[in-house]
Amino acid sequence: MTDASAEPAAERPARIEPLTREEYLRLRRDLGSAPVSEMDAGLHISRTWARNPALMMAQTPLQSYFMTKAALPARLREIAILRIGWCCRSDYEFGQHKVLGRQAGLGDDEITRLAMAGVGTGWSPLERAVIDCADELHASHDISDSTWAALAGHLGPAEIIELLALIGRYWTVSVVTNALRIQLEPGATGIPSAPSPGTAP
Repeated sequence: MTDASAEPAAERPARIEPLTREEYLRLRRDLGSAPVSEMDAGLHISRTWARNPALMMAQTPLQSYFMTKAALPARLREIAILRIGWCCRSDYEFGQHKVLGRQAGLGDDEITRLAMAGVGTGWSPLERAVIDCADELHASHDISDSTWAALAGHLGPAEIIELLALIGRYWTVSVVTNALRIQLEPGATGIPSAPSPGTAP
């Protein structure tokens, strides 16, 4: 079976064209939503979600929670998102979170290693457990007792639930961006060339 997601993003035209910036801003005004940022209005993903306004509005509070109010530190959040984005081979999601990962303190070498089956050394025990959690959820839709114990040694129940939900959320975003073939933003780059994930390391 051909792995269509392995094709370069530029060779895979969007299956649903995003709204124009003007259409998106008008829709948000018509829906009575809070003002949106210039950055949000410019994103292909935001303007594509807007093709289903009800779903867009329903998921906005959850997205806002994960990005601004969550208990997990930003660095852990971005490790989890980048890893599940790689597991799903989502060029769009990985490309967007390269930027956010750097803002959260990840170095370029760390980001590159999050797109490799063997992520190397230098991660804290908790960071490695977060990577293992993403890999195992992707591969088996569950996590092992050893990974659970590693997470529970550092995180409380609320934080573990949040981590699992975060990975699930960005699995959804990753597969949607793949299936809709949402195009990379101008100047963005996707996943570095690396072997396909296969089974969890």
